[in-house]
Amino acid sequence: MRIWRANDLIERGLLNSKLAGLRRICEVLKVEPSFDVLIVECETLEEFHRITNRPYSIGAVYSKGVIVTQPFTVLKSKGVLEEILAHELLHHVISINFDLPGWVQEGLILYLTGAQVEKLPFHHRECLLRFMREVDHEEIDDLLARHRRIPYSEPR
Repeated sequence: MRIWRANDLIERGLLNSKLAGLRRICEVLKVEPSFDVLIVECETLEEFHRITNRPYSIGAVYSKGVIVTQPFTVLKSKGVLEEILAHELLHHVISINFDLPGWVQEGLILYLTGAQVEKLPFHHRECLLRFMREVDHEEIDDLLARHRRIPYSEPR
């Protein structure tokens, strides 16, 4: 396995195509973009499965400041490396700023990133559909305010 700092990968330009979108979502969430996360890149798919106990349809997993990914070469070959890293970075940003139920967090990320329901694996699809069913767009700010860990104050 290889260990990276997300900020170092960003500085190297790995997330160039997703960085503006990540920052825009942080603005919508009214949080500072914090990408101080460790990324553990597994060397093989077997290692990824052994560490995460997740199926190969899941490209990465976030937990408590650490992202565990399939090998970058595998994710690049599928054309999803930056998308998956951006998704997991949003889990980090939301986790440090909000105390949301798991399905809400997953659904919110998928909603804000414009995920297409028909292209999602089962769990992600169910979270997004439930989010869209139970949370009106106009209610998102109130939902976030109720679950914010640190009170938000408007910039002066």
